[in-house]
Amino acid sequence: AIQNNDTRYTPSVGTVELRKAICQRLKADCGLDYDFKEIAVSNGAKTCVYVALRALVNPGDEVILPAPYWVSYIELIRMVGGVPVVIDTTEAEHFKITAEKLAAAITPKTKCMILNNPCNPTGIVYSRQTLEGVAKLCVEHNILVFSDEIYNKIVYDGTECCSIATLPGMRERTITMNGFSKAFAMTGWRMGYLAAPAE
Repeated sequence: AIQNNDTRYTPSVGTVELRKAICQRLKADCGLDYDFKEIAVSNGAKTCVYVALRALVNPGDEVILPAPYWVSYIELIRMVGGVPVVIDTTEAEHFKITAEKLAAAITPKTKCMILNNPCNPTGIVYSRQTLEGVAKLCVEHNILVFSDEIYNKIVYDGTECCSIATLPGMRERTITMNGFSKAFAMTGWRMGYLAAPAE
């Protein structure tokens, strides 16, 4: 890098080459079609969650959070002044929210929800059918979705991992987050990224 004079600051959202490569992977892996200008790279997935919530959530806005959840989500919601609305799930429900439970959690203050699919810590993967029910409610109530898909390559036995942004009406209201630490075992590299409509 030194010999190639490749040591200058990059654009704050990441290099164009990297963002174009991310677009290619999202298309090939998830069927998501983004322009590189709709990709932002950050120093780790957790930073992506925080920055997205900071941009989306005003003080007092409610953020729906299915449980069990990754430990940082609830604190990140609180850090930006949001109000976590936790939807508890059970083993009998395979730790998945249902459209009925989501509908019951929605209020006039609901701004967005966090969806972790596949889920940390349970490992569950939402079926396309379940996501369609969730998406329908999000469209009806104009709820934004922060979709953490960092485990989308860690699925087994032919399980399909559907990105909620591929469903009707969801691309324009979804911020998809992914990174390199899990699927590519690049934990120390601290690289995560967001894909969302440019606006």
